[in-house]
Amino acid sequence: MTSTWSDEDGTGAFGGGPVSISLVIPTLNEAANLPHVLTRIPTMVDEVLLVDGHSVDDTIAVARAIRPEIRVLLQRSRGKGNALACGFAAATGDIIVMLDADGSTDPAELPAFVDVLLSGSDFAKGSRFLEGGHSADLTRVRATGNRFLNIAVNMLFRTRYTDLCYGYNAFWRHCLPHMRVTSSGFEVETLINVRIARAGLRVTEVASIEYERIHGESKLNAARDGMRALSVIVRERLSSRKVARGNEWEPPFHELPPSIDEEGLATDPTLLHAHSRLPRTMASEARSGPDITTLDPASASGPAV
Repeated sequence: MTSTWSDEDGTGAFGGGPVSISLVIPTLNEAANLPHVLTRIPTMVDEVLLVDGHSVDDTIAVARAIRPEIRVLLQRSRGKGNALACGFAAATGDIIVMLDADGSTDPAELPAFVDVLLSGSDFAKGSRFLEGGHSADLTRVRATGNRFLNIAVNMLFRTRYTDLCYGYNAFWRHCLPHMRVTSSGFEVETLINVRIARAGLRVTEVASIEYERIHGESKLNAARDGMRALSVIVRERLSSRKVARGNEWEPPFHELPPSIDEEGLATDPTLLHAHSRLPRTMASEARSGPDITTLDPASASGPAV
């Protein structure tokens, strides 16, 4: 199920012709989860960017073992928001998709997000609370906080969001100057959603299923990150609307050299041995997810809520 709204009338972003897709995945010690994520990426994705935040495990080696062509960026700062901003700055696709690395979001849902963009929306926003969506990982405390923040944003910015703090989103690259991702932490989703709304861009929510993290513990702190999200809401309400000029919002990062050359040969010596460091079950199996049916573009811009 999808729902669409916009503060301004528009004809949509898609003008026809080939469209390229970039997938941005922030990571911090996600070596155990990446086999379940990277093996489920649809073939429609043209480039995958892994943005690593100083991992101390084999995150990068595992990623390159599974997808030798993956682009690896190293943060010079820290935090999920900064990682996403680095990935957005480096992405070359017409459409940019943001995805978590812990297995909680299913890459196989990606075509549904792309469909609503191709149907005229500027921003495709995942929602766990639309019909067809669900969360197996949302605690009562986080659900209550999300509901409160969601109501506040809807009241203050005239939005119709059903799920404010969810990180599965896709958008056309022309949204980047409006988003100006300047938050460093988990409040980044709130910042993006508020700034997209203030820009009057056409938003379509897409039903999405959130799974439990497969391995490891979440870096999110409900109280701390909830207060940071609230701070973003207040600050954005009191500030004037801005659009970035040029690349002024882009943070510094370092991109590692490619692990394969133009002929497909390995250039990173660690790549040759990376598979041997993967547990056998991880190297050969990916967690199954739901069957995803691509939305009919004609029905992707459903009724406003």
